[in-house]
Amino acid sequence: MERTLVLTEVDDLRSAAMPSYAPARSLPPGTSGAFGPGVPIGSPAYAAADARAITPASVPSPPEPIAGWRASGSFGADERFSVRVPRRWNGRLVVAGTPAQRSEFACDRLFADPLLARGYAYAAGNKGVGDGVVLLAPGATFALDGVTLPRFPLPGGAALSLWQHAPGKTMERWAAELLAVTDVAHEIVAQVHRTTPEWVYAVGLSNGGYEVRRAIESSDRFAGALTWNAVLWTPEHNVLRQLPPAIAAMEAGTPERLVGLGFPPDVAGLRGGSLYAKNLVAYWYLTAWLHAVHLDPQTSIAYGDVVTPEPADAWATRIGDWRLDRDPRIAARIAGFANTGAIRCKLIDLASELDHLIPPAEHFAPYAALVRGAGRAERYRGRLLPDAQHVDAWSEDPDYPRLRPGWPQVMEAFDELVRWVE
Repeated sequence: MERTLVLTEVDDLRSAAMPSYAPARSLPPGTSGAFGPGVPIGSPAYAAADARAITPASVPSPPEPIAGWRASGSFGADERFSVRVPRRWNGRLVVAGTPAQRSEFACDRLFADPLLARGYAYAAGNKGVGDGVVLLAPGATFALDGVTLPRFPLPGGAALSLWQHAPGKTMERWAAELLAVTDVAHEIVAQVHRTTPEWVYAVGLSNGGYEVRRAIESSDRFAGALTWNAVLWTPEHNVLRQLPPAIAAMEAGTPERLVGLGFPPDVAGLRGGSLYAKNLVAYWYLTAWLHAVHLDPQTSIAYGDVVTPEPADAWATRIGDWRLDRDPRIAARIAGFANTGAIRCKLIDLASELDHLIPPAEHFAPYAALVRGAGRAERYRGRLLPDAQHVDAWSEDPDYPRLRPGWPQVMEAFDELVRWVE
């Protein structure tokens, strides 16, 4: 499919003024976007919900409209990008990696709004994984290009399907998509301001942080980068080394084993809750299953190993039994898109002290060691964010008063990055 692009001059670039956009595909009956049928994919409400899900309510919105140009387009089937350029542009471009299975609007309140208000152009893509998550009514299925995708069961008979399991949606594509978005953003800036950006930065959260790390290891397009709770993907360090054993420990009633697996200590809630248990239900089960059956040669539709969902479906309720070492081809597959630490620009790498999804001991410290091993230590600054955890929106849960949002320190670190680079 050829590239598509629509460029419009608008009165307001803020996320609050987000217009409707094109869904990756039309959804069949019995299916909806991740936020349910009342928040349809393609609506401004969907983009707002995607951003709100990971953003603390205390993060301020720019008080005044930001005039400029908004571009939207695609490089092919199920890929989509957004580029915004303020009229009062400061000569710089920021390209954001996208976390999880979220849209290109997921970081709009964390990054796009505050940076656009300060004059930065901003661009993001969806990693080529369509609209990410599909919510299925009981008995419904979701197929792409004639291939039915696996189902992750939810209480009450509903289920989730994920675009990342579709044929060809391999993780090797993610960094290439980020670089393609960077190139098209250069074109758009040049078209509206008659000059290209003087400085280009990359920012990324979670798997968007992996995407940024991988991009700056393979390209000289960026002057500097900022990553936050970035996922490390190497055969030795990755979410599939920790999450299935952690799930097994929780199911066995032995959460004390998690510290030995590299997790930070648990945080108890005022009403007797556990941050381990909250992560288990909200993230560990789905994240482990998503990546395990995506990469496992016995279950992967994405890599073309199988063409039916049943092998992946069978793991959905027993993912705590799955182990990466069950097949040497899994580690070999990860090696094909693994981080190297050979960063080509200055990087500030931030990790949350209490991240129970992407533990710093397994994703932050080993990456710093990779950078040192690659001889790039002078380009690297890393630090922990005290009392912060992976999902910054959770920092305002009154049941966990110890937690603090990481976002203010992240924005301070971005200013530090700009000073360091320029």
